[in-house]
Amino acid sequence: MPFSSVRQSRQDNVCLFLGQQFLRQQWIRLHFQSKVSRKRGVEMNEGFDPDVVTAYERDTWNRCADDYADTFAGITGETVPLLIESAGIGAGSQVLEIGSGPGHVADMLVQAGASVTGVDFSANMVDVAQSSFPGIIFQQADAEELPFEAESFDAVVANFVVHHLARPETVFREINRVLKPGGRFVFAVWGAPEEQSSIGAFFGAVMAHHDMDELPHGPLFGVTERSVYEPLLTQADLQDCQLSIHEMIWKADSLEPVLKGFWDWGDMAALPAETQANIKETTRDNSKAYEKDGRYAFPHAILFGRASKA
Repeated sequence: MPFSSVRQSRQDNVCLFLGQQFLRQQWIRLHFQSKVSRKRGVEMNEGFDPDVVTAYERDTWNRCADDYADTFAGITGETVPLLIESAGIGAGSQVLEIGSGPGHVADMLVQAGASVTGVDFSANMVDVAQSSFPGIIFQQADAEELPFEAESFDAVVANFVVHHLARPETVFREINRVLKPGGRFVFAVWGAPEEQSSIGAFFGAVMAHHDMDELPHGPLFGVTERSVYEPLLTQADLQDCQLSIHEMIWKADSLEPVLKGFWDWGDMAALPAETQANIKETTRDNSKAYEKDGRYAFPHAILFGRASKA
C-alpha cells in the first residue's frame, strides 16, 4: 500500500473514533453505536491490542509535541489548580507527573512549591519540555514501568492522560508503588462526550465532510463512571477513591489555536485540500455559539479523580 494510502487510512480512523466519542449530539446523528457507547457505565472498553494502542498514542503525541503548548494547553492548564489542591501539593512536596507533555503542568506544580519530575513516553514531548523548562527534570519513560524507587513521591499527577493508557491497571499499580504512604494520586480526564464543546464543533465538521472508521483506543477512553474507576484503583491498593465533575473553559483569542490543536491531533493534513477547507469552514460555523467579539470560550465537563496510598 502506498505511503499516502497508509496516511489516509490512519486519518480515517482518527476522525471517526474521536467523532464517536466527543461529538455534540445536536450537531450530528451517529450512524451506528460503537462498542464504547454500548459499554459506557458498565465496564471498561475492550477490543484493541494494548501494544497497538501504545504505538498509536506515542505516534500521535510525538506529532503534536511542537505545538501543544500553544494549542491544547489552553484547556489542559485550567485543571491544574484543582489538581494541586486535591493532592495537597505545596512547598517541599515531591511530585511525579505522568504524561508531562510540553512541561506546562510541571511548571505550574513547581510554582506551587513542589519538586517535580516529569515523565512521558513521547521523546518529542520530553525534548520540548526540557527545552522550555530547563530547571525541571523530564525523562522519557513508560508509566507501566516507572524508573523510580518505591515510596519516592508525595503525589502523582496525571493530567489528561489516564484515558490514553493502554493498560491502566498496570499503571495504577506502578503509581501505588512509587507513592509514599499516605501519598495521593490525582488525575483529570474529559467528562461526558456530549459535554465537550470544542471537540464537538470540530469533529462534527469532520464527519460532515469525510467517511471514517474506528481506531485503537485505551480501555478508559470516554469512561467517566465511578463503578469503573473505583475497582481499578482498589485492585492497585489505592483507596478513598473520589470522583467529581467540574466545568472548565477553553478560552482563546481566536479559533486558530483550537483548529491547530485538532489539526495536529487528527493528522488532518493527510486529507485533500478541498476537504480540509470545508472542515475548517464548518468548524467555524459550529463554533459561533461560543464566540463573542472575536474571542472564544468553549465549556468542557472535566472528570477529576483522587485516590490515596494506605
